[in-house]
Amino acid sequence: MIVFIFIVLGFLTSLVSVFLGPGGGIIMIPLLPLIAGLSVHEAVATSLITIFFVVSENAYRFSQNSLVRWPVVGFMGPLAIPSAIIAASIAPHVDEKLILTVFLTLLVLVAIRTFLGSFIKTDYAVSTQLTPTQKIFLPLGGILAGVTSGFTGVGSGVILAPLMIFLKVVRAEQLVPTANATMMCTTFAASLTYIFNGSWVHWYQWGLIRLDVALGVFTVSSFFSSFFRPHQNKLPLRMKSLLLSFLLFLLIMRIAYQLYSGNS
Repeated sequence: MIVFIFIVLGFLTSLVSVFLGPGGGIIMIPLLPLIAGLSVHEAVATSLITIFFVVSENAYRFSQNSLVRWPVVGFMGPLAIPSAIIAASIAPHVDEKLILTVFLTLLVLVAIRTFLGSFIKTDYAVSTQLTPTQKIFLPLGGILAGVTSGFTGVGSGVILAPLMIFLKVVRAEQLVPTANATMMCTTFAASLTYIFNGSWVHWYQWGLIRLDVALGVFTVSSFFSSFFRPHQNKLPLRMKSLLLSFLLFLLIMRIAYQLYSGNS
């Protein structure tokens, strides 16, 4: 049964991370408590370290093909780190229902923005140098991404991808790679914080992180990602937005049911 769980979560995580950009947290947060028996806090922590493994490998592979726009990462990452640490320090002391409610609200807002964004013209020009406006809003986006990641357990690609499109700082083929590279900052900082919360009873329980689950999902995800990465740019940006909107809608329904049925 546990192998089946790893295969399902690993496949979905790699699919979402490589093609759509969020990093897989939007899949794992609602599903880990349901199929792996983790608490919401453990799901958040385990999701973060799993995403860190996944996006680190993706970013490395993408960078070999010069698809990561590192100046953009450089403006978002530094402020994303402390904000992720602060959020991850607070989250374990917050009621699980509140975390799910914040997560649900985030998904609704992102789903609306993503759906509307699928109708925005995407064949825009990207300048070689970042403008002053872009240099102001990218760090602010990094702060928001860090808070979102540390508190809800998502990799923050749901924040980063729409922001980069809105600011027109990456070409279509650079969107997912640059989001993955930035998520290394948020997920590493938040994961490190969650390690120092909770117990260290077994080798696989690192604070609130279930390392055995994280490694299992990452191993399967890494296998599927090796097949998906060469084709990530073949899916049009508009189609990516529509697919992500549909996926978010399904997750919203699942979490809303979990909250209002009292099975959190």
